[in-house]
Amino acid sequence: MPKRRIGTLERLRDIDDSLQARARRVFKRRLSVLQGALAAGSAYWVAQNIFGHEQPFFAPIAAVIILGLTGGERLKRAVELSLGCAVGVGLGDLLISFIGSGGWQIAVVVGVSLLVASFLSKAPLVSNQVAIGSILIATIMPPGSSDGFDRMFDALIGGVTAIIIIAIIPTSPLKAGRHEVSKVLGIVASVLEDVAIAIRERDTKALNEVLSAVRGTQQDINIMLAATKTGRESSTVSPLLWSEKRRVRSLERILTPVDNTIRNVRVLARRALVLTEDNDSVAEEQLLIIEELADIAHALAGVYERNTMVTEAIEIPELVQRLRGLGARAEISVAEGKVLSAQVVLAQSRSIIVDLLQVCGMSRESAVAVLAPTSDTPAFPPEVWEEDPLGDGEVE
Repeated sequence: MPKRRIGTLERLRDIDDSLQARARRVFKRRLSVLQGALAAGSAYWVAQNIFGHEQPFFAPIAAVIILGLTGGERLKRAVELSLGCAVGVGLGDLLISFIGSGGWQIAVVVGVSLLVASFLSKAPLVSNQVAIGSILIATIMPPGSSDGFDRMFDALIGGVTAIIIIAIIPTSPLKAGRHEVSKVLGIVASVLEDVAIAIRERDTKALNEVLSAVRGTQQDINIMLAATKTGRESSTVSPLLWSEKRRVRSLERILTPVDNTIRNVRVLARRALVLTEDNDSVAEEQLLIIEELADIAHALAGVYERNTMVTEAIEIPELVQRLRGLGARAEISVAEGKVLSAQVVLAQSRSIIVDLLQVCGMSRESAVAVLAPTSDTPAFPPEVWEEDPLGDGEVE
């Protein structure tokens, strides 16, 4: 595998800010922009022309808020938005009628509204909308008028319109999630490459840089999880995507192994730093195992980026065979006679082998059984995977 200079991960970050990357980002979000524009316009038209609201400003606002949410909870958030509006308007109307409006009155109304919202729901969106509804009654909308309740109904119109737009103009339930999985696996590959080079060259400065960069990958993990949950929601709401449900579920199953992979890579990088700071070394075989893992992670990233079932059917079984070979090579004798840090590096390498096998579709039990045993009584003997190589983790 060709070596790359230290700083691969940092260069990946820099690419994200290039003009070309910005253009790609705009192109990638074109469908989301179309959804937002249509939902806002439709919500306003429905509220004004069908329900007779003169200035239904909150209908398009609610639609855009719902569409802008991530994490696959837009249906739930639409209900919370409407609930928050109803409670806020009702409390504001009731309290302002008794105590009047002004600075201290707004403080009282918002405080009471937030307490009630906290009792009704733990969702921040409910609390925010309750407070906003109360403030509107205290400042713009006179108590007892229908304006506040029109706003409450506008929120419902906006939420429903947003869900309808999601159903008739859905975003791909797989493309975004698979792209984020590919990005995280690409980071894994880059970090492993840099770690192997830094250990070989005993470059503590480079390892500090890699470790600093990899600590900032939690945002990428969160984006990956949110994108997949949003894809699941889209495939549930839109009849046009019901045929994708099975593949979305398959994608969801690998999220935990991908998350575990990046976590184990962080631990490996930290221990590699300790190793080099102590001026200790690992066996050459350990470095070869890490480099091979980097190459496999890079290949897996490509599989998920291309997003084709044909590619998966051809390439994943080959990667599984390579990981099996690594599992057999990563035996305890590789770090025999080495310091504790070297043994920890080996242990983390073994954990990453298991994680990547699970990303390829294996069950954890079958993946662990691939490893050369380090115990006289292993929970999952090596013979298991020879009989049932993919366990219950079907490759799709």
